[in-house]
Amino acid sequence: MKLAKPHLDLGLFTADLAPQLAFWGETAGLRFDHALELRPGWVQHRHDAHGSVIKVNHYTDPLPALPPSGYAMLSIVREGPVWEGRHPGGDRVRLVPRGTDGLVGIGITVETPEPARMMDFYLRAMEFDEAGPHAARCGDTLLFVEKGRGGALTPSFIAPNFRYLTVQIFDADRACADIVARGGRLAQAPVSFGSVARYGFVADPDGNWIEISARTSLTGIAPPPER
Repeated sequence: MKLAKPHLDLGLFTADLAPQLAFWGETAGLRFDHALELRPGWVQHRHDAHGSVIKVNHYTDPLPALPPSGYAMLSIVREGPVWEGRHPGGDRVRLVPRGTDGLVGIGITVETPEPARMMDFYLRAMEFDEAGPHAARCGDTLLFVEKGRGGALTPSFIAPNFRYLTVQIFDADRACADIVARGGRLAQAPVSFGSVARYGFVADPDGNWIEISARTSLTGIAPPPER
């Protein structure tokens, strides 16, 4: 997979914005970049984590009570002592020195009842690089695959807490089609978001959502208008 950015992003949803902004800005020490209104009642607050974006999506309508995703923990490189805890929504977060578990930026732990199947998906369908028997690498982001309850097939990625990864590529339509051809599942066909990005979603074997995005600011190519 040809990456437009050598980092994965991670998105979460919340209906209670203030505690989340305080956590990511103060406790995690991430730099707030900007807020992006995706539609009325949905604003994405973007925080930089070594080139990855932690997307805090504030949703004013009640969030659907869907099963948790399999994205179980976020690890972020930070100078200073190790810190382990949870963000205000309850997902696990740890702050660790550079080099911990091979990290140089962020790492995302994915729980699944079938680790071998999940690793096969990331290495074969997503074309990530193998970084160990239970880890895959996309750019400089590590994915740690652990045995656990895992995620579930859901009708939407909009629900509380960690919900989706974002891979930045150059051609969302082609990348989604290629992932499906290699055994992935299309969760949402690509669409254009104004001049900002062309994006679609695929799902991993447990149903976790993965955004496949061609963002104009990274590719230099404006998406086609929606018909």
